[in-house]
Amino acid sequence: MKRELLLAPSLGCCSLFKIEDEIRFIDAHADFLHIDIKDGNYVKTFGVGTDFMNCIKGIVKKPMDAHLMVEHPQDFIEACAEAGAAYITPHTDCIERNAFITINKIKSLGCKAGIALNPAASLESIRYYLPLLDKVTIMIVDAGYPGQKPIVQMYDKIKTLVQWRKEMKLDFMIEADGSMCGEIYEPLYQAGADMVVLGPPALWNLNEDIKVAWGMMKEEVEKGIKSTIN
Repeated sequence: MKRELLLAPSLGCCSLFKIEDEIRFIDAHADFLHIDIKDGNYVKTFGVGTDFMNCIKGIVKKPMDAHLMVEHPQDFIEACAEAGAAYITPHTDCIERNAFITINKIKSLGCKAGIALNPAASLESIRYYLPLLDKVTIMIVDAGYPGQKPIVQMYDKIKTLVQWRKEMKLDFMIEADGSMCGEIYEPLYQAGADMVVLGPPALWNLNEDIKVAWGMMKEEVEKGIKSTIN
C-alpha cells in the first residue's frame, strides 16, 4: 500500500485579501494546519499568534500545529492550548534546560507534543525524551531566513529518525519544514518523512488562485512519490 505524504500548509502565508476563502479551502484539503508563531527574537520576523488561532478554531476541522519559533516557548504554551492547538512544537535549543517539564506541560494541557530541530541541532539532544514526543520537525533550512536552499544533509537526519523510531518501537510523526518545493518531495519521501510544511514556494507562488495552486502542488507531490516508488 502506497504511503501518503501528509500536507501542512503554513496559514500565515495566506493572502490577507483572500484569507477566509483560502483558510476554508485549505482546511478542507490539507491534513494539518501549520501555525508559525514568531517573537522577532528567535527569528527576526513576526508571524501569526494565538489571537489568529482563536479566530479560526471554531471554523477549522483539521488539527492546528503551533510551531513556536520563540525564545521562551514556556510563555506561549497555555495560550496555544486555549487557542485550540492540537500540537505544540517548540525548538530544542529553547527547552534544553527544562525539556521534560516543557513537554509534560504540553501534554498535561491535552495537546500533543512536538519538537523542532534546526539543521545544526543534533538528534542526540532529543533521544532521551523521544518516547514522549508525538512529532519531530526537521528544519531543512535555518529557521527564519527565507530564500535558502534545502540542506541535503537533513535527509540523513530523517533516515536516522526513521531507524530510531523502528528500533525503539515508537510512533511519532516525522515532519520536514523549510524551503519546500517540487524538486525535494522525492528525496524527503525516500528518506521517510511523513509530512511536509508548505510555504509560498510550495503552494501560494504557484498560482494566485489557491484552488489552482493546490492542484499544481498535488501533482508535484504525487510525481515525487511515484518517482520514489518506481
